[in-house]
Parts: sequence; structure tokens; C-alpha cells
Amino acid sequence: MTEEAGDPMIAGLSFSRRRTPMIVVTGSSGLAGRFVVADLKAHGHDVVAIDRVSQPPGQDVPFVRTDITDYGETVAALSSVDDRVKGVTGIVHLAAIPAPGQAPNHVIFDTNINSTYNVFEAARVLGIKNVVWASSETVLGLPFDTPPPYVPVDEEYRGRPETAYSLSKFLGEEMAKEFCRWDPETKIFGLRFS
Repeated sequence: MTEEAGDPMIAGLSFSRRRTPMIVVTGSSGLAGRFVVADLKAHGHDVVAIDRVSQPPGQDVPFVRTDITDYGETVAALSSVDDRVKGVTGIVHLAAIPAPGQAPNHVIFDTNINSTYNVFEAARVLGIKNVVWASSETVLGLPFDTPPPYVPVDEEYRGRPETAYSLSKFLGEEMAKEFCRWDPETKIFGLRFS
């Protein structure tokens, strides 16, 4: 066996090693998740879809049914599921109750905060250094039923969550800061979707 440019060679046959990042998308069956899976795949990434509900038709990527509010399931799904999940380099965490009013407040808070903690902690334990997750513009207090203390709102403005949903997203952002402080090589990007 010889090796050229990182590819093993046996009798003139080349066997490519994985060259693209393996990205796990939680909440892959949701509205945003479907688009993210399709876009990552279109850009040549290896993608594994994770959700607690069925995989949508036409989503031609490996799928693992997982409840990420359960820490053990989260670690297992991100570390090794047969040949589907190995060598994860990044996570796009979209699994959550996506807006206020879709469940009782305690259910929204519990689901969103636990799933986010479980993904961040599993990534830390497994050495996955890249996480993108769905935060929300509501952490700022939008739709500003209570006026902000100053305008325009800038990067120095501290969040003012007004619902259980926005509180879960606000605390998720605080968690992300601490996980990155614990390991400065970790990158966690929170996207404040509208």
C-alpha cells in the first residue's frame, strides 16, 4: 500500500478518505432544518439528520431518531451510530420549540434549555469544536411591548427576555459564552433568527 496526497493506494486503486466535514443537524425535520440539510448537502458536506420526529420525504441523508432533551441519547447520536455518525466536525443545532405560545411556558423553557445544554455539553465531551445554533431576536425584548432603555439597540445592549421562550434563548447565549470560556478553541455561533 502506498499513499499519495492522503489517499491509500492498493494495486492502483484509490480509496478516498473523508475530505468534507461531517455536520450533524438537530431539528432536521423542521422548517429551518430542512433547508439547512439541503444547503449543506448541496455544498458537498456529509450530513447526518437528527430529530425526534420522522425524516421528511426526499431528505436523502442518514437519519437518526433522537430526543436531544435526553443527554445520553444526545451523546450517543453525536458520537457513533453504526456507520452513519463518525468523525463529527460540527453541529447545527436547530431542535427546539421555535416560538412562544406553542406549548405551556414550562415545556418551552425545559425543552429549549435542556436540548441546548445537552448539545453544548455533548460537543464539549466529544471534542466537537464547531456549533451553530438557533437563538432568537426575542432575547432583546422584541416586539418591545416594554420599551428598551435606549435606542438604537446596539451590541452593548443586554438582553431583556420577556417570555419563557426568549428567556430560554437568552440563557442559551449565556451558556454558549461559558462553554467557550471553558475551552477557547470551541466556537459556538448563535443566530438570532426573526
